[in-house]
Amino acid sequence: MKKGFTLIELLAILALLGVIILVSVPSIISTNKTSQENNYKQYIANIQNAAEIYIETHAEKYETLKTQNGTTETISIETLIKSDYIKGSLTNPKTNETLSDENGSVTVTNQNGKLIYTYNP
Repeated sequence: MKKGFTLIELLAILALLGVIILVSVPSIISTNKTSQENNYKQYIANIQNAAEIYIETHAEKYETLKTQNGTTETISIETLIKSDYIKGSLTNPKTNETLSDENGSVTVTNQNGKLIYTYNP
């Protein structure tokens, strides 16, 4: 008796592996994109939280923003980095681009007594 696999058996195994790959690759790609979206949302939230802490720490400077409805202030990313509210360089998880200090800002708006933080890339 001969030992080993026939050509038909090898082709069947390769076909089965091909089907498994066809099914799994789109799922892996989808999971990767979802992960990038979640990382980007967290990236934005971290920048907005840094701006919120900055406003709270410098309350006397932003008193009108906190008390007058409809007022708006802009805080640059450069200010947050220089004040150590953001440490190190920022890298956008979607594009892998490093955010330079002079790019980007956070707009803070008083809407009915609530401060709304919006990141502007």
